Amino acid sequence: MKVLILTAAVWLVCAAQSFARIGDDEKKIEAVYGKAAKVLNEKDNHRQVGYASNGFAIIVDFVNGVSRREGFAKPDTARLTQEDIDLILSVSAAEGTTWKENAGSAGDRKWSRSDNQAIAVFPGRQTFLFVQDPAYVQPESSP
Repeated sequence: MKVLILTAAVWLVCAAQSFARIGDDEKKIEAVYGKAAKVLNEKDNHRQVGYASNGFAIIVDFVNGVSRREGFAKPDTARLTQEDIDLILSVSAAEGTTWKENAGSAGDRKWSRSDNQAIAVFPGRQTFLFVQDPAYVQPESSP
């Protein structure tokens, strides 16, 4: 049992070092995730970039070069497990912060980080989890 706990702790520490966080700039994100797989959208000061890292497809929304939203999904679009959710939330927590689950709506689950600098949303579809700046507003699509 002690070996299992130690292994899990080491794995979480390593995983925490291999995920970026809300508020990181593009250089930091690239240092963590590697070169972008694809630029998905670019308009004014907003840039949406796709990465593949740690068994996840990750879409990062940059505003003025700073990460404001990160979406995590399995590359095969399978449902995220509770273990996946726990991992993403734990590595998205800034040092000394915790996540608290709040009431969701229409099958969605929601969390707020204790420093009020990030929220997480897990839509009822259960195939992706967003971690974002609470003030982030996705730009409107062009017609």
